[in-house]
Amino acid sequence: MGLENLLYDKKFRGMQKTHCYEILKYLIQKKVNFSIVCNVSCVKFEPELPREIREAFSDLTVFILAGYTFESLEMDEKNLYFEAGFGEENLGSFVTTPLESIVQILLPNDEDIRSDFCIYINLLATFIEAKEGIEKEDDGVNSSMRALLSNPKNHKFKK
Repeated sequence: MGLENLLYDKKFRGMQKTHCYEILKYLIQKKVNFSIVCNVSCVKFEPELPREIREAFSDLTVFILAGYTFESLEMDEKNLYFEAGFGEENLGSFVTTPLESIVQILLPNDEDIRSDFCIYINLLATFIEAKEGIEKEDDGVNSSMRALLSNPKNHKFKK
């Protein structure tokens, strides 16, 4: 099974998300500061950041979760939430990061600030277009099924 097949494998994607969740939960419980690298196209900012700040982000952006940002961390089984300041004016925004969009979880290297330790990696998060395609494909199957079952003569096909 190649990478292309894993992109469409719901079980594998679910395992990746669960693994990410468990690592984050452990780090938060142990009060260990960390950073995440995520596919910023999936990240939501409230309030929305000014265009010049948003455009300064690369496709994969690092968020350092320490200090007040770490203290503001919350999580559920789908998303990581935190408050952070951005830009020269330190504009505050609440950040929602889907767990599936997290590419790496990094721990600080106290010996060498130039390199952190990667303790989690999810290369599938870099293929966000493929994920969106999967959801659209699933929606198409569901709407086709609804259309088929809306005809009373087709109720015999219902499982």
